[in-house]
Amino acid sequence: MAENVSRLCAVITEETIDAARAAMMRAATVADIIEIRLDYLTDFDFSNELSLHTLLDNKTHPVIITCRAMSEGGKQFIDDRVRLRLLVEGARRLADYCDIEADHYQQAATYLPDISRLIVSYHNFDETPADLGAIYDRVTALPAAVHKIVTRAKTIDDSLAILRLLEVAKSDGRNLIAVGMGSPGAATRVLSPSRGGFLTYCALDHGKESAPGQFRCDELSDTYHIQRISETTEITGIIGNPVMHSASPAMHNRAFEELHLDLVYLPFEVADLGQFVRRFVRPETRELNWNLRGLSVTIPYKSDVIPLLDEVDSTASEVGAVNTVVIAEGKLLGFNTDIQGAIEPLARTCALEGESCGVIGSGGAAKAIIYGLIKSGARVTVFARDPAKARNLSNAFGVSVRTLDSIERSEVPVLINTTPAGMRDHSEGSSPIPAAWLAGRKIVYDLVYNPQETRLITDARKAGCHTIGGLDMLVAQGALQFELWTGRQPPVAAMREAALAHLRRK
Repeated sequence: MAENVSRLCAVITEETIDAARAAMMRAATVADIIEIRLDYLTDFDFSNELSLHTLLDNKTHPVIITCRAMSEGGKQFIDDRVRLRLLVEGARRLADYCDIEADHYQQAATYLPDISRLIVSYHNFDETPADLGAIYDRVTALPAAVHKIVTRAKTIDDSLAILRLLEVAKSDGRNLIAVGMGSPGAATRVLSPSRGGFLTYCALDHGKESAPGQFRCDELSDTYHIQRISETTEITGIIGNPVMHSASPAMHNRAFEELHLDLVYLPFEVADLGQFVRRFVRPETRELNWNLRGLSVTIPYKSDVIPLLDEVDSTASEVGAVNTVVIAEGKLLGFNTDIQGAIEPLARTCALEGESCGVIGSGGAAKAIIYGLIKSGARVTVFARDPAKARNLSNAFGVSVRTLDSIERSEVPVLINTTPAGMRDHSEGSSPIPAAWLAGRKIVYDLVYNPQETRLITDARKAGCHTIGGLDMLVAQGALQFELWTGRQPPVAAMREAALAHLRRK
């Protein structure tokens, strides 16, 4: 198999020829190869392959042309004879590759395609079939320069199956494109080139994706530094559900880049934590050959992860929540950096000794901040939707637990939201409490950082409260994580800048 030089493939999904040409010029600055989805075009003559001159004359980068059947994600009906002839002749005369579905291979073969310019593809928009290996065998039996298998990753376990295909293809000496669509497949889009994948797809802008879960080209290049990832690159990432909103990849990858470290930080959307730890994380049982260094742990797994670890430090054990896992000498070690990260911004705003603080929520984040508040000498009241479920906090920390609606009658001057209410991709636009309950408060602190301006923060500011958003906590706890994983002092200013830039793009 020839050495892979193409990494990023920008997919053009414009509706007009002029817009597509403009997009190709932009793509040439950020990608190695360009794919044009002809089926998106509404002003194109599909019956004449010479129409491609308007798109491909003076091209500066290798170009793939494809025109999908509607059954495989195409945007308009085009007779198979017309579109297949267009692709075959277009690749012979002008394009570098044409992508033709495996199910239409035999019909396309009647037009005598140039095999050296042919990509044969399989798509499944519903699932990743259990017989993926058999599908690989069937698709790769069709002569082509490159074979492609793209499926819907319904769980992160499907990503494992897809990445394994790349190992098989590498062993077989084949050029393969293998991608998992959807959030659980995010890791396949970042890691596939480093594991022998021919390329990975990206969109020029949000809203221009050709498939679910597709990253922007600048994200893959500037956030994940995909061209520098190799099989020996050490892996870190965030596990939770959801995670694709997280600013942590931008923050940590910037830190790795600043210090020239061969690490990458990825989002892992996990539905079954135990299975993920067994199949992806624990050295003696994991089924993926990768250099996993550590993980951030977020909602809803900060407490659930503890029984799955080998050792937990005393602070995390007392709190009953782990947000950082370090893999060292074959063991999984748990830590909690949320405590210091959460208290620092608040302590800069007010003296906590003797202060009355109300904590909204009773999950892992609540445990961390309650612990930190008590250690700082504050008096704490917990407000929970279901006080019965929060009794463990009363037992563990000796704090008062009340119903959420009792906030309205309380006089606590400092309110801290530890729930995900208002978080992007979760309940954006909502608030854990009505705006009227904020009157007379001194400080309102929302641990949610994405979006940076939550409904709670907006309401609190209108009520005259001093507000603290979650970005400061994110950076502080992330800096401590970075130090645990690398043993290096983190570039805090760069981390904050990267996190803020991520939030501004959303």
